[in-house]
Amino acid sequence: MSKLLNLSLKRFMIYAGLVLVCSIPVYYFIINKLWHHELDEHHIVLTPAAGREDRYLIILIVTTLTMLFFLLLIAGFVLINRRISRRLWQPFYNSLAKIKSFNLDQQQTVIFEETDIDEFAELNQSLNKLIAGNIAVYNQQKEFADNASHELQTPLAIIQSKLDLLLQSKLLTDEQYELIEDANKALSRVARINKNLLLLTKIENSQFMEQEPIDLSALLKSTLNLFSNFSEDKALVLETDIPPGVVIDGNRILIEILLNNLITNAIRYTANEGAISVTLSGTCLKIANSATTELQYDQLFKRFGTTTSSMTRGTGLGLSLVKQICNRYGWKVDYKFKDMRHVFSVLF
Repeated sequence: MSKLLNLSLKRFMIYAGLVLVCSIPVYYFIINKLWHHELDEHHIVLTPAAGREDRYLIILIVTTLTMLFFLLLIAGFVLINRRISRRLWQPFYNSLAKIKSFNLDQQQTVIFEETDIDEFAELNQSLNKLIAGNIAVYNQQKEFADNASHELQTPLAIIQSKLDLLLQSKLLTDEQYELIEDANKALSRVARINKNLLLLTKIENSQFMEQEPIDLSALLKSTLNLFSNFSEDKALVLETDIPPGVVIDGNRILIEILLNNLITNAIRYTANEGAISVTLSGTCLKIANSATTELQYDQLFKRFGTTTSSMTRGTGLGLSLVKQICNRYGWKVDYKFKDMRHVFSVLF
């Protein structure tokens, strides 16, 4: 039963209780008058003790009958109310279940059941228009991001090659070389953003459908070895607890991207001589790194989200990719700040 109906029922029971309390003295007064009228009409005289006994008996009978009829009335009202409300509100709950199961990424068609209740029929029509509008806008945004990323690939590659050729020139001054080097770094970042946007679009378009059993233990160790030079350059202490034989089902490319982004994120935002720990079990992957301040959770997994003022060196898409990959396989990615450490967990 809905909260609205529960509230109405509660108010009705309070009102009925007040009526019951007020009605008992009224019933007693009326019946007492009728009783005395009958006694006077038949010239019957009762002793004071018998009169008190009759009054107590009348009060008991009136109270018992009133409570009985009150309970029967409440029980009948509750049963009838439940049956009526279940029938009346069923179209609403059906529509609510459809909305809860709707996923904008999958864009499945939502078909609301027909109802003869005008208010719910109008609600379903409005929901259909709203969902259709959201799907159209979502498709336009995805198409724009996909087309823009594809169109940017060629000019970015051309600019990159021209800058590389220019850097090889012997006629450059030190100042010119530094300017070109800064431009080259900025262009490399733009190229990474473009690549990640393309990857996000492909994941959303379900272009990585192939799945296979993956030895996550071996893949995680291999990925850590690839980044060993970066951690050594910052003198980071790496602690690992990776048992052998942990196998998951997924697309190998996506799992590698997930591991690369999580490990890169941990190395990039750990201060020199800090510590990183990697723990794996059959149900969870946990990567933690030493830190000083907590990140903004509401911005953490958003595209180009800003989690702290100093975290500006990345593309802003790494953790968004992690979130998208986890969503694809029904995994849960979480973040906590505990014991002065950033802790990222992926629950399989």
